[in-house]
Amino acid sequence: MSRAGHRRPLAGRRSLGTTAAVVAALVTTGCTSDPTAVYRDSAVAVLEATLSEARTAELAGRLWVADRSPHAMAVVVVAESETGVGGETSWFEEQQPPNRASDPVRGRTVDALDGASSAVQAVRISLDRFDRPGTRAALDELRSACSDLESLAEELG
Repeated sequence: MSRAGHRRPLAGRRSLGTTAAVVAALVTTGCTSDPTAVYRDSAVAVLEATLSEARTAELAGRLWVADRSPHAMAVVVVAESETGVGGETSWFEEQQPPNRASDPVRGRTVDALDGASSAVQAVRISLDRFDRPGTRAALDELRSACSDLESLAEELG
């Protein structure tokens, strides 16, 4: 089975889990809630879910770089995380900001998600090339992207 075929079931569950959590939050808040606050809560939820995926990729990459895990395991874990980050990013980008006041939240959230997505992708590419120095550099980029995700989630939360 190809790696892409192997990734899909797990990635779907991760994205659906976050989506279900956000939908549940929207339903429990009811129609009388401030749409700007609901949108902001959605941004925080997707930032936190993406942070989890990115940290998983970071851990797998660091373990491989330190010779503490097999290469094949790191490749699979990072690829799964990349799929999860991509799913979270796509889901949020499809959400319509409820008003102009939400546009800055959208812009900053999408930027942070894109940064994490690019960083996880860079780790995956370096791993696929069996490039330890490149993976170390990509992991530094990923650490920075994770810090950005975390800071924004705390600020918006």
